[in-house]
Amino acid sequence: MPRTLDAGRARQLTKIVTALGGTASFRSILREAARASVLRDNETLRLYLDVLVASKVLMVRTRDVGSVRLQQLYSVSSSTAKVSVGLAVLRTHGLNWDVPITEIRIVSTDFEGLARSKLSESILMASLEDSLIHELYEDSTRNTGTISFVIAIISTRRLDLPYLLKRADQMHVGRATRLLFSRILEIVSSRETEVAASVFLAVRARFLKIARQYSQSGFWKLVDERGVGNLGIGMVRNLTEHDIIMAAGKQLGVTG
Repeated sequence: MPRTLDAGRARQLTKIVTALGGTASFRSILREAARASVLRDNETLRLYLDVLVASKVLMVRTRDVGSVRLQQLYSVSSSTAKVSVGLAVLRTHGLNWDVPITEIRIVSTDFEGLARSKLSESILMASLEDSLIHELYEDSTRNTGTISFVIAIISTRRLDLPYLLKRADQMHVGRATRLLFSRILEIVSSRETEVAASVFLAVRARFLKIARQYSQSGFWKLVDERGVGNLGIGMVRNLTEHDIIMAAGKQLGVTG
């Protein structure tokens, strides 16, 4: 499966299914998609339809038409896509912590979030960036403690920063997300530390490398923007050096 699908194509395919009504079979969808220059490949269409069905935007039923295979007919069931987030999804994305593998929540998303999702064993998982912002939002509103997992990922892994901050603004944790990046940079740039030097230096080396990459691509300037929303600001401000370094250190495997 491609790393990401295209939000515009997913939206257009949904419109094609709507227009076809009760005749929206795989063949008729492919024919209309090709005529509209949306896509022409059987396998690619199958990927899109599988994701749209998994997201509950489309539903599929079968009918016997006298051939070896049952005919699949698609219809639109919702204007809002559903994807999975939660600790189990973060673990699949690479979170190096022991977390409940069944901790999954279903949330709504738009076609952009849908296009970035990943279908794995019948579960449509939100992108890593969307998953992180949902966890930050959860901790900001419900005091779940999941900010540690957010720290673990953003301090050790390069992300699609523009998309991450866009989603953060949409969920009103934009200021908190930017403050978290700035706080991590401030801590790892210090010449003094109260945690084990081996852990601090490992985290410092990793995050400074990521920050340089953001800076070189021109993305770090987005962190310096004000951002949208006040959720989570106090929570981020209360983070200590120990909170941040140990969370990142655990993700890197340099601490317990």
